[in-house]
Amino acid sequence: MTQSPPASRPYDPLVFWVSASITVLFVLWSILFPENMNTAINAVFSWTTRGWGWLYLLTAFLLVMACFTLMIGPYGKLKLGLPEDKPEFSDFSWFAMLFGSAIAAGIVFWGPAEPAYHYMTPPPYFGGEALTPAAGANAMTYSFFHWGLSAWAIFSLLTIPLAHACFTKGLPFKFSSAFYYVLGDKVHGNWGRVLDIFAVFATLGGLATTTGLVALQLSSGLKYQYGLELGTGGMYLIIGALTVVFTLAVYTGLEKGVKIIGDVNMYIFVGVWFFVLIFGPTLFLINLTTNSIGQYLIHFLPMSLYTAPAVEGNWIGSWTVFYWAWWMSWAPFVSVFIARISKGRTIRQTVAAVLILPTLGNFLWYGVIGGAGIHYDVTATLQEHGVESAIFAIARNLPLTGILAVFLIFLIGTFFLTSANSAAIALAMFVSGHENPGRNLRAFWGIALGAVAAVLAGTGNLKAIQTASIATAFPLMFLLLWVIYGTFKGLKQYQAEFGARATSAAESRKMRKEGASEAV
Repeated sequence: MTQSPPASRPYDPLVFWVSASITVLFVLWSILFPENMNTAINAVFSWTTRGWGWLYLLTAFLLVMACFTLMIGPYGKLKLGLPEDKPEFSDFSWFAMLFGSAIAAGIVFWGPAEPAYHYMTPPPYFGGEALTPAAGANAMTYSFFHWGLSAWAIFSLLTIPLAHACFTKGLPFKFSSAFYYVLGDKVHGNWGRVLDIFAVFATLGGLATTTGLVALQLSSGLKYQYGLELGTGGMYLIIGALTVVFTLAVYTGLEKGVKIIGDVNMYIFVGVWFFVLIFGPTLFLINLTTNSIGQYLIHFLPMSLYTAPAVEGNWIGSWTVFYWAWWMSWAPFVSVFIARISKGRTIRQTVAAVLILPTLGNFLWYGVIGGAGIHYDVTATLQEHGVESAIFAIARNLPLTGILAVFLIFLIGTFFLTSANSAAIALAMFVSGHENPGRNLRAFWGIALGAVAAVLAGTGNLKAIQTASIATAFPLMFLLLWVIYGTFKGLKQYQAEFGARATSAAESRKMRKEGASEAV
């Protein structure tokens, strides 16, 4: 029994109409009553980050612990699939795909911006004087924390039960399949549909945040580098152009072309990193990265549970809680993608590849690109033009600035396009139950992604853009805690059943062998 609707039905009516209707109503509300929407967004942001920030922190920490338990424990040797299943991709291709599926344009936006911001306004956990060597080291350490193990644990933990249930139980690649070991066959009914509706809104919120950040950064780059003042209309133009491109890609079946662009994008990503490392302050960047990794390992536990008590403002809500919510909102579609490409891998291999290797990759990018921002002190530019201008301010301190800026704009746009392409297809899968949903359905969700992003980015308010992730990830936080329980319960049960089958098979072989000996 599967959760997929009949082949003749292009989508699940309940999942589609509920999620589509609420999406359309939100867009109309934002257009017709923008001030009311802004007030509601501020209220949601304050309520979730101040009242529930502690639980976001605790959930992310528990996910990290659960991932390490899976990796080093007895379940690590179990396969995501049947015992005879083999990996479908080489190790390099597999890692490149899973890393690219979740990195998106966010790392290009925040990689140079976040360390510089923390450099001029030290995180309350460390405190101290701004714009000092110690402030630089602490700024990079907290940036590593936000893009380190906690982020990737969210994707990793959700991938394991989803992939295991799909490959061993024959379930469809939908978010709800991750809850099979908690709900059993109920995932095939209304419980599963409710979970998939949550997944739709989480993906919309996560991608709307990313789209808004990309639009802000591209607009800032055009203004800062070329003097083009686009204003709010320019934001809509950028989002509209991006939406047209990835919607056409998913509608016409040009995903292969987008994937080729994604491959080129990865080469440019690595090339930009080497360029900044070689032509920037090389020794400073190496020392800062090495030092910050050490500080990260020392402070990981207290930072994971630091709620900034008795500190004025809402620093934790604006940074750590936002990040954890952003990762959670991306988790449904990223985990579905990683699960689909991980057949035949052991749980230990998968957790290590999703948790450890991308963390190291993020450290290297932040250490070099963000470190350059600290060395060149781009904080004045951030204060005048916003955090979205950081990457272009760094480029002005390096040779071949004009060429580098072109590559950066290409990098930002194409990173987003590859992720948005995958997200539109994932949304169509969530509401259809088919691995290859119809093109009209894919196009609808492509347009929906762009529309939600446009109404949020049109406010010009970074908080509004961030709130899209925080609000949609709120129910996912509780679901992820549920998944931790279900994962260990299901793997324990599967290991017991598999062991019993293996014992039975061995006894049968022994009896056949003894019977043959007696016959002789």
